Amino acid sequence: MFITTLSELSVFAVIGAVFTVAFGGFLRGFLGFGAALLIVPVLSAILTPERALVIVFLIELPTVIYLMPGAYRAGDPKTVAPIILAMFFTIPFGVYFLVSADPEVIKVVISLLVLAMVGLLASGWKPKNEIRMGTMLLAGSLSGLISGAAGVGGPPFVTALMARNESAERTRSNIILSLNSMSLLTIANYFYSGLVTINLLTLSLALVPFYVVFTWYGARYFGNSGNAYFKNAALMMLTMISVVTIVLSLN
Repeated sequence: MFITTLSELSVFAVIGAVFTVAFGGFLRGFLGFGAALLIVPVLSAILTPERALVIVFLIELPTVIYLMPGAYRAGDPKTVAPIILAMFFTIPFGVYFLVSADPEVIKVVISLLVLAMVGLLASGWKPKNEIRMGTMLLAGSLSGLISGAAGVGGPPFVTALMARNESAERTRSNIILSLNSMSLLTIANYFYSGLVTINLLTLSLALVPFYVVFTWYGARYFGNSGNAYFKNAALMMLTMISVVTIVLSLN
C-alpha cells in the first residue's frame, strides 16, 4: 500500500518532509525557482513519484498567487509568452509518461534530470547566439515535457531567460511568470489525469504553511550579498540528494 496520509509516515519521514518543503520554499522565494529540484527527489523516496509531484504543485498554488502580481509588474509577459505557449502543448505528453512508466524508473529519471539541470545551472552556460523566438519555444517545450513527467522543468527556460542579459529584477520576474504558468498548467493536467486525490490534498494543506512562510522569507532575502555563496551551496545539496536517490532506487 502506498503512503498517502501523515498518519502513515514515520516521525523521521514527517520531519524530513517538512524540512525539505520549507527549504524548497526558501529556494523558490530567493531564486524564483528551484523548489521542485529539491522537494521532488526527497518526497519521491518517502512517497511515490506521482504523489510527490502532485504535492509539489499543490503547495505551489498559494505561492503562485503571492508572487504573480509583483512578477507581472516587473517582468515582460511578451517575452515569456512563447515559453508558456510551448508548455501548454508539451506538458500533457510528460504527464502521460508519468502515469505510464514504472515508479522506480521514474525515480531514477527524475534524479538524473535533476543532476542534468543542476549541472546546466552551475555551469553558467548561455546560448552563443541571440535568444530568438525559436529558442524560447524550444526551451518552453523541453520545460513542459520535463515538468509533466518529473516536475523539474525550470532550468531549460531559466537558462534561456538568463541568457538575455537583462536586469536581475526583470530576469527573476520573467522566471517567476514562466514557472507560475508551468505550475498552473501542470496541476491542471494532473487533475485531468486523476492524479489528485483527497488524501493528497489534505497532506498538501498540512505542508503549505511551511512552504509559504519560507517562500516569503526567501523573497525578502533576495538581493542579499550572500547570493553567490547560497546558490552554490544549494546546487551542491541538490546534487547530493540526486545521487543518494539514484543509489537507493537501484538497490
